[in-house]
Amino acid sequence: MLGDVLPRLPGTATGLACLVVLLGPASAAMHATQSSLGGYLDLTSMYLVAGFAAAYATTRWRRRGAVFFWQVFLSLVVACELVGLWEGEIPVVHIAGNLAFGLLLAYAVVVEVRLWRRGPSRADLRYGAAALASILVAFTIWNLSQHGWCDPHSLFQGHAVWHLLGALAAYLLFRLYASEKAG
Repeated sequence: MLGDVLPRLPGTATGLACLVVLLGPASAAMHATQSSLGGYLDLTSMYLVAGFAAAYATTRWRRRGAVFFWQVFLSLVVACELVGLWEGEIPVVHIAGNLAFGLLLAYAVVVEVRLWRRGPSRADLRYGAAALASILVAFTIWNLSQHGWCDPHSLFQGHAVWHLLGALAAYLLFRLYASEKAG
């Protein structure tokens, strides 16, 4: 059942559901085609989810409404797209788009912690902690699989684990948002 806050911002619950559903086909576009268009769709779907998390945290921090949320969300996704145009190599994350994705998620975590510290939490923070743990483990496995820990003949595929843990993190993020009560 949805808490009080997510439905208070019109379109956010449906928007988040659509963004999470889009992750699968966008990722499949990259993996199935191995094309630059597929990679673009995959990275854009990641920007959408990270942009949502950052915009939703910012909107609640600033105590603003749905119009503010959608303006911040669209601005963040456009900013990620612009950062993603830079073609240099970046240590650990490889490309600027991955860095933009990670920075947006880190920003969302910082603001969520500030919200928690601002007053008694009105959400079940176990979901937030589990989402953060899931994406951090996913990132670690993704990194390890980049450095020889990926045997194409093995049943265990690090990149597949990245996708499964990323999906789990998205679900837990929704549960965090859905558990929040207005206060």
